[in-house]
Amino acid sequence: MSKTKVMVVEDESIVAIDISQRLEGLGYEVTATVSSGEKAIEMAEKTRPDLILMDIVLKGKIDGIEAASQIGENFGIPIVYLTAYSDEKTLKRAKLTGPFGYIIKPFEDRELHSVIEVALYKHEMDSKLKESEEIYRITINSINDILFTMDKEEKCMMVTEPQLKRYGLVADMFLGKTPQEIWGAEGTIHHKNNLKVLNGESIVYDWITYLSGEKVYFQISLSPLKDANGEIIGITGLLRDTTQLKTMEKALSWEVEVNDALAKLSRNLLNPSNLDDISNQILKYAKELTHSEFCFVGYVEQGTRHLKSFSLTPDVWDKCHVEDVFETELSFNDVGGLWGWVLDKKESVITNKLREDPRSVGIPEGHVPVESFIGVPALLNGERVGMIALANADHPYTELDLNVAERLADLYALAIHRTLSETKIRESEEKNRIIVEKFLKIVSEMLAEIK
Repeated sequence: MSKTKVMVVEDESIVAIDISQRLEGLGYEVTATVSSGEKAIEMAEKTRPDLILMDIVLKGKIDGIEAASQIGENFGIPIVYLTAYSDEKTLKRAKLTGPFGYIIKPFEDRELHSVIEVALYKHEMDSKLKESEEIYRITINSINDILFTMDKEEKCMMVTEPQLKRYGLVADMFLGKTPQEIWGAEGTIHHKNNLKVLNGESIVYDWITYLSGEKVYFQISLSPLKDANGEIIGITGLLRDTTQLKTMEKALSWEVEVNDALAKLSRNLLNPSNLDDISNQILKYAKELTHSEFCFVGYVEQGTRHLKSFSLTPDVWDKCHVEDVFETELSFNDVGGLWGWVLDKKESVITNKLREDPRSVGIPEGHVPVESFIGVPALLNGERVGMIALANADHPYTELDLNVAERLADLYALAIHRTLSETKIRESEEKNRIIVEKFLKIVSEMLAEIK
């Protein structure tokens, strides 16, 4: 086992030699013996002893207290002061450097040995405590949740600040304040739950707030904070951001709703129907699934650029005061704007700032107000067969809304194709029936003449 290394800082050479011999006699290794504060700092860095015996009064610009302060700050080596002075002023100044012990000269070997061993043990325990605190700090800072404690008056005593910074908050906004002082009227829900916890309950509840302008969902867990005797002295709590989870849950629920609706619509469209009925069904689901105020659906007359058979939300007729804006047919050569762009380019459009969109030609006076818009062409084998247009949802339109409209447009295109094909078949069958009837009539007349 290696010997404990000790450095001696003493400006009286005879005393320094005596202390060094005593240390070696006690089994320690003396790494250096120096007589000034400047040299003490230099040799502490070079030899890195386990402990330094430092005389408080040294000759030169730097005394023992100043040298100990620099060594402790830069190298973390424990210091034991040697001094023949025990006045209050000197001791008070020495205490500020955090020494690990004092030895008043003259001293006995047994006293020297005891002070050194106690100092080394204390330093070891302090190092382990700092290491433990650092591990605790790293662990706490690595947790995504916000940890906090409150006293019995509901005033915040501690809160983990790194997690707060994600929301543009700092600990000073919370420390020493109650939930109602922090959140105003929003803090009432926390106050009510805090009272339950201070009576011994553990509580878990959800809370929604706005931070930095964004809607944030939290799950809050509260438990009584107890002392060693089991007495409740406050509250310990955890705020877990569940925004992403809530968003995923809503997205999943929405996807299920959309899939169910589209499955139901698909079954309905299998039944024989005319294009007006099909358009009305598409309109109903488009409006409901996107929560849009206005919606229209129309199909393109084959071989033309005419959009026909508008299905419109009833509100349009009440709110729109533009004469003949919605007739039973229009040519999208003349429409322009976003409607015409969708049909002409055969591409979808989504915008939440209609007036700023360069493709828009504006809204005529008396027209229903339109702030946001989705336009989707119904295509079949690359050919336009219809269109779905949506406006003014109760939220900014997203890619999810556009996706729903495009899926509905696909169903609309298939339904149009099926209906037109069945119509052609029926027309062809009717034509053949008439031809056959005429042929049979001619044959019958000819047979009658022959007889």
